[in-house]
Amino acid sequence: MKVATLAFSSLLATLDIQVSSFSTVVPNGRCSSSTFLSPSNIRYGRKYVFWQSAVASDAVASEPHDSPAPAPLPAKPLSSEELDVISSIAKTDPSSMQSFLMSKLPKIPPNTIRVLRSATEGDFPEAITDEQKSHMELVGNSLVTVMDENLTVSRDLLQSLLRCGEIRKLDAAIAKALKADLLDMAFFTVLSMNLRDATIEERESGKSDEPQEEGTIGSGDNPGRLQILQHIYTRCQEEVEKAVDPGVGLLNKLLRTEQASIRANQLSHYLCPQAPKTIKSPDGKEVQLPGSDALVPPGKLIKAFENAVKQIRTVEQSGAADRTAAVGLVESCRQVAVEARLAIGEGYGIDSEELKEFELGLQPVFRPESADSEYIQGL
Repeated sequence: MKVATLAFSSLLATLDIQVSSFSTVVPNGRCSSSTFLSPSNIRYGRKYVFWQSAVASDAVASEPHDSPAPAPLPAKPLSSEELDVISSIAKTDPSSMQSFLMSKLPKIPPNTIRVLRSATEGDFPEAITDEQKSHMELVGNSLVTVMDENLTVSRDLLQSLLRCGEIRKLDAAIAKALKADLLDMAFFTVLSMNLRDATIEERESGKSDEPQEEGTIGSGDNPGRLQILQHIYTRCQEEVEKAVDPGVGLLNKLLRTEQASIRANQLSHYLCPQAPKTIKSPDGKEVQLPGSDALVPPGKLIKAFENAVKQIRTVEQSGAADRTAAVGLVESCRQVAVEARLAIGEGYGIDSEELKEFELGLQPVFRPESADSEYIQGL
């Protein structure tokens, strides 16, 4: 199965979902100092945060290997209510405005961000007054400043993680960053850019970019830049998975797992109740392990699917994603849902109420009855 791309993670960081396809670790618990990135090597760029980094293509653009960006779809006109909100924000104190935008950034609709970005470049929607144009430009410039600051903080965070050197120090730094709410959309955007840049560099150098087996990163004690970034990416996602809703965390784990057999084991472990079993201890004694309920009730996974598909469609309808990319992401979710159905059937029984509820719950998500459904039009 084609798993969701790195670009997807930048979008879903705001939904408490991050997605990648890496599962490698640094051997011997130490990063080689020769692989540290200097600030000039850490990529970030404002233009990608506004729309490119959301769900644009299989590759997140970076410098100096900058692929042509797909042309964005036209932004939708803002409603009168949205224009009134922008005008009210524009009338506040500039320092208060930036603080307000910072706190509300994850909840600002993608289409509104795109329109405000265009306003900073002198491109305004039709049929609005000069006063509204002035307000949009003012709020747009403040938003640009806020997002640039977020990217700078994220760049500095990535640099500090790369300087940790040892696995234990790195894990502690990542956990600290999560508690400080620094593992956000901006951070995953910066990290994704660096991952793509490192992947291209490795390909151009003639090295294999195939995923390494666990514990076999790079060559000996000198892992490459790509492998270290992959490890950071994986660890950050694992930490975020621990902090989010169990259904969301499981969906993320499944989407970033490439092999179907591993996904099947994960689904059986998390979605299905565990029967009592007997194991033998090293001294030969038998130990009875009691059974347990499902770690993640199927209903929570349904909610995670609903939220993910609606958010993907929201970004698509805003013009921040091309249709092909959005369809591919929804298809990745659908494939995981098919595998989850099989696991529930095996764990609970094909005639169980749990399986029936799971099927009914996902019916409107992947087979909506109306073209106006939120699973097609978004929120």
